Amino acid sequence: MSALPPLATVEQLEDWLQVPPGSAPAETCGLALRVASSLVRLAAGTTFTRRTDTVALRIVDGQVRLPRPVVSVASVTVAGQTLPASGWWREGDELWVTSPPRDVRRRAVVTLTHGYLTVPDDVLGLTLDVASRGCVNPLSLRQESTGQRSVTFATETLAMSLAEVEKDKLARYRDQTPIARWGR
Repeated sequence: MSALPPLATVEQLEDWLQVPPGSAPAETCGLALRVASSLVRLAAGTTFTRRTDTVALRIVDGQVRLPRPVVSVASVTVAGQTLPASGWWREGDELWVTSPPRDVRRRAVVTLTHGYLTVPDDVLGLTLDVASRGCVNPLSLRQESTGQRSVTFATETLAMSLAEVEKDKLARYRDQTPIARWGR
């Protein structure tokens, strides 16, 4: 699988930092954005991209929880049989099978399109916050003094990591659906 693109662009980071376009070191900003994007994706448990997957999901009382957000469902297969459109229906991020199998270990193999077409604004802002910490304060300094000049960067040095409050903000994006994937 190829590397995912950063969740934000260097131009967006320059806007966030309020510096003139083209004035930030592109390689440093690009690296900071790649690292920040990776941290955010890991904490959120999602890639923030739209994709089509074929996944095996557990059927519980006729219900199948789908990876969210769901855009469309192309097919549903249970016990090796592809179900007709009348054999299932979808409500939001849940799929219902009209005649669920009696075997409690049964899974539905679902081909669906899901994910985000654009990065949600709160995720974009969080990514830019983390990347800007790496660009503005790469040595994770709390305070720096030269002669009579003193600069305080923050009361807490987080550098290129996520604070608990930032992880909490990403909790709503975590998908709790246990799945097995085939292909990407």
